[in-house]
Amino acid sequence: MLRIKVRAAGCRPYRLYVIVVLAALLASCGSAGGAVDTLTPEFRQFLAMRRARPEITRIEELDGYTYALEGGVLRVCDETGEAVWQSEGAWYVEDYCLGDVDGGGSVDLLFTLWKSYSFGPAHPARMDNDDPAVRCHLFLYTLRAGKMKSLWGTSNLPRPIYAFELTLDGPKTPVSSGAVLHTSEGWYTDDFSQTEAKEYVYAWRGWGFVEDTPSVTS
Repeated sequence: MLRIKVRAAGCRPYRLYVIVVLAALLASCGSAGGAVDTLTPEFRQFLAMRRARPEITRIEELDGYTYALEGGVLRVCDETGEAVWQSEGAWYVEDYCLGDVDGGGSVDLLFTLWKSYSFGPAHPARMDNDDPAVRCHLFLYTLRAGKMKSLWGTSNLPRPIYAFELTLDGPKTPVSSGAVLHTSEGWYTDDFSQTEAKEYVYAWRGWGFVEDTPSVTS
């Protein structure tokens, strides 16, 4: 399991060290990928509310690449400090984890984000994409030959994900890589505050995560 978190609370000297290192890293990364979209009024309101609460700040290194999350922006830098990918400007990335989700042998980046609209500009034909409400999504990218590639992603999730954990020790079958996603999910509120949560378990099956067991009240 690959998870290293640095949250708002904790040992102050270590936290200060991490913040200093992260600031230097982000300054060296610059921007790569991730075109900035026009922010909707709904998303601006979400940002104002979300940033009034403690945010997750994390740095994780794996196979010579650095994954840095700060203020809702996720960046991936190579061993020279050059950014190879950056999250979209109209996204707010909540959290991420690393692991070979699809069993392809590459490092995959799984992350939750908030944004307006269910789909992007190239939404499917005849699918409604006119609602600018800010909702939670789950996206999966992979790192191949030094470049980030989108593998899979959801439209608006029916419930926001508050926390998640990825394990890679599930049963492996011709259609399952053994990746298992454990989530804590609640309900959408007008002020994006968290509600009572339930625990869910999903397994990666062929093309996407499928609920694996009935939900259990946390």
